[in-house]
Amino acid sequence: MEELYAHGKITHEAKEYALDVLYPADKWGVWTSRLLLAIGSALVLCGIVYFFAFNWAKITPLVKLSSLQIGMVACLIGAYLYSLKRMSGQILLLSASVLTGVFMAVFGQIYQTGADAYQLFMMWSLLTLGWTLISNFAPQWIFWLAITNTFLVLWWDQGVLPERDMEYMIYTYLAVLNGGALALREYFVTDKAKEWLQPRWIRVLLTIAVLLPMLIPIVVWVVEPSRVTPSITTSAIIGLVGHGLMYAFYRYRMQDMWSLAAIALSVCIIVEAAGLKMLAEMFDSVEFFMFLLMGGMTLGIFTVAVIYLRKLIDVFEVDHV
Repeated sequence: MEELYAHGKITHEAKEYALDVLYPADKWGVWTSRLLLAIGSALVLCGIVYFFAFNWAKITPLVKLSSLQIGMVACLIGAYLYSLKRMSGQILLLSASVLTGVFMAVFGQIYQTGADAYQLFMMWSLLTLGWTLISNFAPQWIFWLAITNTFLVLWWDQGVLPERDMEYMIYTYLAVLNGGALALREYFVTDKAKEWLQPRWIRVLLTIAVLLPMLIPIVVWVVEPSRVTPSITTSAIIGLVGHGLMYAFYRYRMQDMWSLAAIALSVCIIVEAAGLKMLAEMFDSVEFFMFLLMGGMTLGIFTVAVIYLRKLIDVFEVDHV
């Protein structure tokens, strides 16, 4: 709407009328109620976790387990009664997923199962997968993805126990997992039956989740070449290729500025790391000039990135007219 008005295609009155139709005043009440529902649910769940942690020694095992089971069943019944087509039902299903993890943690503490931490997150991920598949609720999927990422990291550290040459391959696996989730989101986002995938924050969050595990091995590869192992080299190369593919996709296919801004920030960090490494080697004995040039280099890198992104905005506006 703003683009049409800016290029003189519609009048000011037409723009205001269209905005009133698209964003009626009563929608603010709906968004406010949903926001309060989400915040209230989060506070209740945090209160439950804190209650068990603070009063652990004073509560009997029967009360601990039964109260959590009752809470899980109540959330599931509420989700069924309210329906997963409503946000209240979806929030209740997400609450049941959270309580599942709390129950497993409490069970492990009471009976001292001796299981590694990754097993808790593995079972948590498996037990909530079915609910996640039927939820049609983006926060539920993000929550499940966070649990699965945590499981993979802990499993790699506690279960696999990789040799030094292979320890950084976990970043590639995380990038592939999160990249798969992002690819599925982009594939199904045009499906009218999956409108819950359309909010832009989902794309941005998944983009960051893909960029971060690709960025870490690249920075290590650049800054500490003495530590480079085959896994670091492999993960860094895959990360560089991934950055290029994501840039091409969101530059020419989807044209999304938020994702491009995240990619640009990641590239700036890589260039910054390379520049800092070079300056540290050149001016190791003269710290004053080193820090001075570092500051100037940082300003230059991010200034170029901002200028480039601003030009992309103009290009996108022309393409969409």
